[in-house]
Amino acid sequence: MILEYSVNEAQVQPAWLKTLYDLVEELNCKCRTYIDESYNRSFKQFTRTRTIEVYGSDTMLSWLKLRMERYSHFINEFNDKAEIQANMKNEGRDTG
Repeated sequence: MILEYSVNEAQVQPAWLKTLYDLVEELNCKCRTYIDESYNRSFKQFTRTRTIEVYGSDTMLSWLKLRMERYSHFINEFNDKAEIQANMKNEGRDTG
């Protein structure tokens, strides 16, 4: 099973990323990180999107997703809403 996060780095707090990586390590899951950089012509700046793929059992990934959703809700109470998307994948199929 794969849990994939797509994160706009300009809008997410570093504490959110650190929490995600700490939980991945604590749960003994594996992860891969990819950076996609694109140019926004209207704002005349580069934007970076970090894609984090977390590999593990269904139970661990479901628990991780729930914890990060709760943490995101807590952070959003104090800041602008960050652009974070989480998707569960099973053998190439998207399960949302």
